[in-house]
This record gives sequence, C-alpha cells and structure tokens, in this order.
Amino acid sequence: MRYVKENYILVFLYFFLILASGMAYSYTITRIVSISSLSPFLVIIINSIISVFIVIDFLFIKKISTLHSKTISLITSFFLLILFFLSYVLKDEVVILLVTYAVLFFSSSYVGRSLEEKILENDKRLFGGMVKISVVGNLAKLVGFGLGVFIFSIPLRIYMFSSLFLFIVIASINVQHNFSTNKAVILSRKKVDSISLLIFMGIISSIPILWIPSLVERFDQEGMIRLSFIPFVLPGIMNVLFLRYLKAKGYNRHIPLFYFVLTVFFMVIYFTDTPLIFQAVVLSTIITLGVAINVHINTIFIHKNKKRDKRELMQIIKVVISISTLLFSFLGMYIYFIVHLMLLISAILSLIVFVSFERIKVNE
Repeated sequence: MRYVKENYILVFLYFFLILASGMAYSYTITRIVSISSLSPFLVIIINSIISVFIVIDFLFIKKISTLHSKTISLITSFFLLILFFLSYVLKDEVVILLVTYAVLFFSSSYVGRSLEEKILENDKRLFGGMVKISVVGNLAKLVGFGLGVFIFSIPLRIYMFSSLFLFIVIASINVQHNFSTNKAVILSRKKVDSISLLIFMGIISSIPILWIPSLVERFDQEGMIRLSFIPFVLPGIMNVLFLRYLKAKGYNRHIPLFYFVLTVFFMVIYFTDTPLIFQAVVLSTIITLGVAINVHINTIFIHKNKKRDKRELMQIIKVVISISTLLFSFLGMYIYFIVHLMLLISAILSLIVFVSFERIKVNE
C-alpha cells in the first residue's frame, strides 16, 4: 500500500515538474513574439544547449547529476529569488525573461530525468513505462502550455514569483519522500546498436519543438495571438488521448503510413488559403502520430541495447534529440523552409519504419 501511494506521489511530482517547464516554455515564446522582434527559435536553442550540457554532466562530469533532487530544487528557488529582485534593477525584460526560462528548464530537466528513471524502473513492461512517461508528460505540458499562453500578458515579476513558489513546493515534497536517483552512471565503451533509429528519433522528436513556435508566429502575424494556445494545447490533448488508447490496445503498424499521408496533405494546405486553425488541427494530428512512432522506436532501441544501463540509453536518446533540435533551430533562424524540410524527411523515414516493421519488431 505504501509503495502504491509513493508511486502516485512520484507521478504527481513528475507531472508538476513538466507543467512548470511547459508553462515557462509557452509563456516565454508567446511573450517574446508579442513584445520583441527576436526569433522564438532562440528559446529552443537555449533548450538544446542546456540539454546537451546535462547529458555531458550525466555521462562524463558527474557533478550536478549526482546531487539530490531536493538540493537542485532549493538552488533553483534561490536563483529565482535573485532574478526576482534583479528585475527591479535591470530594465531589459527580455534578458531577465530568457535567463529565468534557462534556470527553470535547467532544474526541471535534472529533477525530471531522475523521476523518469524511477517511473521506468517501477513499471514491469518497458513499453508500458515509456507510455506512462509520455502520457503524464504530455498531460502536464498540455496544462502548462495552456497556462503559459493564458498568462503571457501578466507582468514578468508575478510569473517569476509563481514559479518560485512552485519549486519550493517541489523541494518540500522531495524532502519528505526522498525521490532521487543520485547514483552516477558508468559509461559503457560498447558500441551502441541501431544508430539509424537514434537519428530518426532525433529528427521526429524535433518536429513539434520547431513547428509550434512557427505556428505561434503565424497566429501573431494574423492578429490571432490570443488563439496561439491552440498549437500549444491541441497536440497535448491528442497525445494524451491517443497514448492512453495505445497503452490499452497496443501499437498499430499502420501509424507511420498515416503519418506520411497526413504530412503530404498538410504541406498542400499550408501553402493555400486554408484557415490557420484547421492547419493547426492537422499538424497536431501529425505530431500525435509522431509521438506514438517515437515511443515505439524508443522501446525498440532500448530493447536492442538491453545489456546497457537504461539511464545511459535514455541520456543518449536525449542528447541526440537535443543536438538535432539545436542544429535545426540555428538553421531555422536563417532558412524559413527548414521546418518544412524536416517534416518531409520524417514522413519519408516513417515509410521506412512502416516497411521495416516486421524486421525491427520487438516482443514486449
């Protein structure tokens, strides 16, 4: 009984961490688009750089990653308090906004990964554990994205104070229940199998990260910034519902084929006078199918490298995704059609997954 209770608290804590990260992400992007001329891809670049650093520390430096999660949460609260007071001195709101986001994302990533590992360890089925993480994560992002867009017009100081309060609560829960994975990972020198699957995961995972800010910019250009919650929230709703369905029914081998067909359809309507909201609905469906494909490929990759530490494999996956996102974010700041090219590449790769399904299928 105690184990079940603590498991629920573990999922609850993970939910609020992702919620805080999602709220920071949507608030920062929407506010930057509305008050400045900076590219929203700058936020994604910050994401990617921090993610790469975290993985390097996790696998090689082993300093911050071995800290207890309550310590990281308390340090985050301290930095947020300093930034709160600095906001009264510094006049450049965008700089304070970006630094605040970097602190929040940094802390959420470190503590969140510790909780992901425990959730994965507590689930008997690998695919079931991956789906649970995706369902909880997407539901939290859904709420966080919606809140971030809804409150984007509130003063930065109020937003910072609410984030400070949230991390104090997270730290107090960690103190009580001691949820932390603070053992260093010993990096294996054995070659990683199925590198092609890693590359595919890097590309398909970058799609929603890059496309959502692009749609927010279009909503702003059309004078619909108040409706920009749609590209943030709708994919989350679809992801949660579809992943719950997959957890009950299992993965369908035709999902990559549907992904390809919808991508081609989206490219046609994107360059026509099709209403922007309908485009957002179609893209949200594509993102949802992509998440399902990604969960399946994640499972296959971990299964093919089952002799390695799962924590190490998860970090390898995350660093590939981060490098992919960082690369395409830099290109996206200068090449407008890079996001369209990425979507087409992922659609073509999904066809390869569809054709190769029987060969790479894993019995769970």
